[in-house]
Amino acid sequence: MSHVCNCVKLIVSLGVTALILWLSLRTTKPKCSIGDVYVQGLDKSINSNNNKTKRDNHISFQLNLKNEMKDKSVRYDNVTLSFYYGKNTSYPLGNYTFVKFKQGKGKEASKVGMFEAHNMPWDNAIKDVSNNSKAIIRVDVRTKIRYKIIFWYTKRHNYFVENKVEIDDTGKSNAQKISCCFGIFGFLLFVLSFLL
Repeated sequence: MSHVCNCVKLIVSLGVTALILWLSLRTTKPKCSIGDVYVQGLDKSINSNNNKTKRDNHISFQLNLKNEMKDKSVRYDNVTLSFYYGKNTSYPLGNYTFVKFKQGKGKEASKVGMFEAHNMPWDNAIKDVSNNSKAIIRVDVRTKIRYKIIFWYTKRHNYFVENKVEIDDTGKSNAQKISCCFGIFGFLLFVLSFLL
């Protein structure tokens, strides 16, 4: 009987240890949004006619990243944003890269950028923002991230984000939530914790 009790205690202890280990290793992907997008060439208050040669091709934007983990910091490699006109990648407009940086526990980071768009289909864009419609700009965000757990960093993990931003006839867009595709890192840590 005492042998059975010892086995039960051992199993419970291992289970509790595995749960604590999993909770300490568990990570949450950073939340991301794109805001303050401004395409001056689509601002009807500035562009009274359809003269494409005089249109400003610059696009300004703000990248927002939020680390909601209170016990882990995040280190980003260079973060590259790729911009496209429309919902797919048929009309590439340009890229912008933020150099690598670290984000503290429970911190938010806002990065402002501007680039000159190329190959903008102005006729289509102007048509899209007329009659209270919206022009769509797709933004792909790519980087690799590492989590700092206690005293060490994890290996690099791919971080990919896709978003479609709606632009109106003021050339502006509201902040858009971005859904992240991150993989199965959390699940693997959970399985690993039970194998240790």
